[in-house]
Amino acid sequence: MNDEQPTYSEAIQRLEEIVALLERGGMGLDETLKFYEEGAKLLSVCKAELASAEGRLNELQLDDIEASLSDDDASPSA
Repeated sequence: MNDEQPTYSEAIQRLEEIVALLERGGMGLDETLKFYEEGAKLLSVCKAELASAEGRLNELQLDDIEASLSDDDASPSA
């Protein structure tokens, strides 16, 4: 993995590779720890991306609600 932060898709793909390697076993403690640390960093990237996406979705939903309320206020009363 390079020094640039991976995209969500890249991070997930690499996490899947790391999980497969760790599940296969047969590596030394140092190598296992290296993969575990890399996976932990990738997991943090994914969590941050998901939190950001959730925040954007909440904003969009709020915008939709506000627009709906504005439309209701603008419509004539019966």
